[in-house]
Amino acid sequence: MKWTTSNIETLRSPLGVMVVIPAPHDNDLAKLDKEKEYVIEIKKKSKSRSLNANAYCWVLCQKIAEELSKNGYTSKEDVYKKAIRDCGIFITAGFTLQDKDDAIASWSKQGIGWFADDMGASAKVQGVYVVHLYKGSSVYNVEEMQRLIECLVDECHQLDIPLEPSEYIKSLIDWWGNEQSETRG
Repeated sequence: MKWTTSNIETLRSPLGVMVVIPAPHDNDLAKLDKEKEYVIEIKKKSKSRSLNANAYCWVLCQKIAEELSKNGYTSKEDVYKKAIRDCGIFITAGFTLQDKDDAIASWSKQGIGWFADDMGASAKVQGVYVVHLYKGSSVYNVEEMQRLIECLVDECHQLDIPLEPSEYIKSLIDWWGNEQSETRG
């Protein structure tokens, strides 16, 4: 069972700290067995994050894809992946030869921006293969998101694609940062 509440109180007792949590009238609560163990998690409620910066990222990807498609088809997903790779935000990991392909496949299942570059055998550690693991923008912090959008904006400028004023773009990134802070706070 799960619910949202406020006015949580803590009480000190000889047994330790007791937590008093206002709960809804729920028949499931009456079924709790005091002899069994339960996992209780308390976390601060947060607003869902703004998708404006991420949505604008996809608008830019679409504009670039349309421009590049004049010379042969390019998808917005291809543009997005290239921008993710160009931004250089990745984790370097080492795997044995037998684990490498499974690790890459598992990582890539997380979304479009989640992909890996196999960098080959490690020059330092025998039997280890180096992989760069790129993460999707949905988990980017403010600096990472700003870098991604700046990368896409730069690409638009190189292709002479008209864009919104830079103040608008900055406001989207700032909003993204504020929303991310509240979500992680």
